[in-house]
Amino acid sequence: MPAIRWCLLAGFYLPLLLCTYMALAPSPPDPVFRISDVVLHMSAFVYLTFALMLAYEDKSLWRTFAWMLAYGVFIEFAQSFEVERTAEFKDVAVDVLGIVIGIVLGRRTAAGLRRMIHAIGGRIGLT
Repeated sequence: MPAIRWCLLAGFYLPLLLCTYMALAPSPPDPVFRISDVVLHMSAFVYLTFALMLAYEDKSLWRTFAWMLAYGVFIEFAQSFEVERTAEFKDVAVDVLGIVIGIVLGRRTAAGLRRMIHAIGGRIGLT
């Protein structure tokens, strides 16, 4: 597998792991993130959806949407078992909005960005 492919996959899976850890840690991170929960959910799901589309160009939009929605529902379900966390429908709604924005951005830019990454990677010997 070419190095570029590994980079695209890492650009999705490493942030996915970080988001999962942050969402499932027993207590929310202390003052490191004094950002609104809505902003964190929105930005995470916009990025993760876009990165998923970039890493897997053959994945349909519905599959991308379904995969990311399942991830969001899983996170909220898992948080419902943690004493210091709560599962909220609002978070899933914000996740859906982030997924839609990520898909729109991905539809408009992912193919061109993927071509650019492959061209640059080819010039520096990552193919």
